[in-house]
Amino acid sequence: MEQSTINSKQVIIIFNILRSIGLNTSHRGTKYINKAIQIMLMSDSDIFTIEDIYINIANTYGNITPKQVKNDISYTLNSRIEEKCINNFEKIFGFEYDKYYFTNKNIIEEIYRVVKVNS
Repeated sequence: MEQSTINSKQVIIIFNILRSIGLNTSHRGTKYINKAIQIMLMSDSDIFTIEDIYINIANTYGNITPKQVKNDISYTLNSRIEEKCINNFEKIFGFEYDKYYFTNKNIIEEIYRVVKVNS
């Protein structure tokens, strides 16, 4: 599988989106979401399994399991600043806020889509 590189503009876009949807940027889960999106951007595929991404992140950081990655991301999403998220959601994603999108897989895919389109 050929991989492309990620540029600094993409990293900044990801970071700003995460902050704008009310995530605490110092949480491990936020860092894992950022890494998941970077992994997807560097891949030459548009098809991803969330489990493979958890494994990849666990291998990248070492001394954590894919289950811990999943749980940390879930914790981060569940502890977001809801008001900030609601206020910024439509500006970022182009459609109305729905908490349905705040599952690990959905939010990672939606942020990936936005970053891919804007870079």
